[in-house]
Order: sequence, then structure tokens, then C-alpha cells
Amino acid sequence: MKAAKQTDTIDQRLADLEEIHAHVSNIDKRIAKQVKGDILKLKAGHSAEKSSAYLLDKLLQESNRSILLHDLRLDLDGDIAQIDHLSINRYGFVKLYETKSFSTGIKIDDDGVFWRWDDYATRYIEIPSPVLQSQRHEVTLKNALNAIGYEALHFSHYVLVDYKAKLIKPKDRKFDNVCRPDRLEEVWNREEEKPLNLRDLSAGLKGVGRLFSGKALTPEQLQEFGNKLAKMHTALQMDVWSRYGLEKPENTPAVENQEVSAEKKAYKKSPLLQQPTGENAQLPERLSSSKAARRLKLSTLEFLANAESFGLVTKEGDAYVATEKAQNHGVENKVFRNIPYVSWPIPVIDKIGATVTSKKEV
Repeated sequence: MKAAKQTDTIDQRLADLEEIHAHVSNIDKRIAKQVKGDILKLKAGHSAEKSSAYLLDKLLQESNRSILLHDLRLDLDGDIAQIDHLSINRYGFVKLYETKSFSTGIKIDDDGVFWRWDDYATRYIEIPSPVLQSQRHEVTLKNALNAIGYEALHFSHYVLVDYKAKLIKPKDRKFDNVCRPDRLEEVWNREEEKPLNLRDLSAGLKGVGRLFSGKALTPEQLQEFGNKLAKMHTALQMDVWSRYGLEKPENTPAVENQEVSAEKKAYKKSPLLQQPTGENAQLPERLSSSKAARRLKLSTLEFLANAESFGLVTKEGDAYVATEKAQNHGVENKVFRNIPYVSWPIPVIDKIGATVTSKKEV
């Protein structure tokens, strides 16, 4: 049976992170490093989820007893569950799968505590239990299933560890449900051989009762429940910029029809750029504001403040844009990956530097 929901794309989130990385690369190396790490984690996690989804699809695609949903996010009045993979079957049995992609390895000790290896600290660091994490989703999921009319009898939880990660766990098979994706069918078979506790036995008897009483769902009914649950999916809406304490610059600088304040219009005339440069306005050698500032041994903010005092730039939102006066002398407004910036001809930069120096001398 075809999955009722596939894994969401990460294209937009990835594009947002890459845009932020480009924006902060020359501004804040610490944030840039953090964003780069988050990009790698996002790609690794998505790859692990896609790999698990592929194997789960292969296991259940010919079955009319279960239907899969991948990457399901439920938000029931603020009660949120993010489930990597989920299957529901004809008899009321529900299985949740949590995917983990710790590249450095994961270990479970005899007490059931989960640890990941930290290369920098060269030791294992305790992490929240993925099994308990999955179990916490159970209440939210049960409420969602009740809302669509599906009566769940039993929930099982599995943690699928990516092949790139080393997996160490006790040998007593107490954590059979933590395994590689391709060992899942083997784990299911071993579970059928285990003696059931009273709760599992009760659920199993009810499931058998549904089978023989004709109350088990038909494949068509199961597909309908899968589709209804998929429609309850709420995609994550995140302001990625604010996550790093940043505000996203406006995509398109409003250069045309810009309203310049009376204070800007009344700036004191300077000998700077009184004569247009004509054909020399478009010089091949140009620098961004940050590089122009370094040329003059100023901070970027100092350079832009001086340029603003000369009426060459104005601030719109969080971005500086070149004024009409500046554009008449070859200064250009540019956009790189939706980030606006000002491109300065070398002669203009040097004239700003000369004027600033003369002011300091006075």
C-alpha cells in the first residue's frame, strides 16, 4: 500500500540557512560556524529519514494490512508531536519510528541511558532517550486518531539508527527496538516470539477479535484513515533568522521612489564629488562596504556613517542603500542571494577617506 504522506522537502529551510550563512560570513564568524553546523545536521537528518522511509516503503508496499506516513507533524491546539515515520494497521496497531543520525555514534548502557560520542570533548555525553521522546508523542497521536475515527489498540516504538553511526547497546536484546533500518523486519519477527505482558495480550486478543468478527478495516478504509491523518499535518513555520538573533534584511532595496527625510536633504554640502565622474562612473574595480571600510582602516559602521553624512547612502530597514546622488557618481545597489549591499568604485572610496582624514585633522 502506497504511503499516505511522504517526507517534506527541506529546500526552503536549506535556502534560508545558506542565505543567513552568506549574510554573516564576513560579519560574525561564530554565528557563521553555528549556521554551517546546522546546515550539515539538517542534510544528515534528512538523508537518514529518506533512507528509513525508503526501507519502510519496501517492507510495507505490498501489504494491505498497514499504511505508512512519513514526517508527520501534528499540532492539536498547541499539543505538538513530530513523528518521523508512522504506520497504522487494519486491527488497531500503531508503530512509531524515530530516526537518528549521530555520525559519531550512539550508546545505550545497561540502565537504558542514551549517550552520544563527542569528538571535541573525547567522551560520551548523555542525550534524551529517543524511545521516551517517541512515547511522549503517543497521547497527541491517539487524540488525532480518535478525531478521525480510528481506534488504536496498541502503540509500539522504534528507533532507527543511521548506518553511518556506530551503535553500541546491551547484548540482552532489551533494546531490540533500537536498530538499523534494514534489521527492522528481523526485530518484528523476534517480537512475535516473545511472551506478551497483560496489556499487550489484551490488545492482541482485541485485534484477533476484530479479525474474526469482520470489524478489521478494509484496505480502502485504511487508506482513507491514512489520508485523513495526512491532512492533519501542519508544516513547521519557523523564523530561521530570529533563531540566531538576526533580522532578515529586505529582499529588494527600495532605491526608486525613495523618500529622503528633510534632514537628509539639508545635509551640509561637502567638496566630495562635486564633479560627476562621467564615463569613469562604471569602474571595473569596486568594493563592498565592508571591504571599502577595511581599505580606509575603518569599521563598516564608521564607513557607512560617513557615507550617510555625505548623502551617499540612506538606511532602509536594516540595510543601507545608495542614494540617487551616489548613483550619479557610479555607486551601485546590488543584491547577492537576496541580500542587498552597496558596491563602491575605488575613487569614491578614496575621496571619502580623504575627506574623513581632512575632517580629523581640522
